[in-house]
Amino acid sequence: MNQNQGGNDARHNDDFALIDFLASIPDELVEHYLGKSGFQCPDVQLIRLEAVATQKFVAEVAGDALQVLINGRRTK
Repeated sequence: MNQNQGGNDARHNDDFALIDFLASIPDELVEHYLGKSGFQCPDVQLIRLEAVATQKFVAEVAGDALQVLINGRRTK
């Protein structure tokens, strides 16, 4: 078996994972804001990928804010 074939199998599994994944941000909301910025895409997988990326970004910002709050309380 060639390594490229294994990579394609993994990619296809990821594609199915995005189809079944329910992000905290609804597809309609992502489509709305993408449309407001001029980006029209009929591909549901790409919209879900954007939702996952946005969800990760928001989670990281919230986590960083929590760390700043915790560290600020320790220094006082």
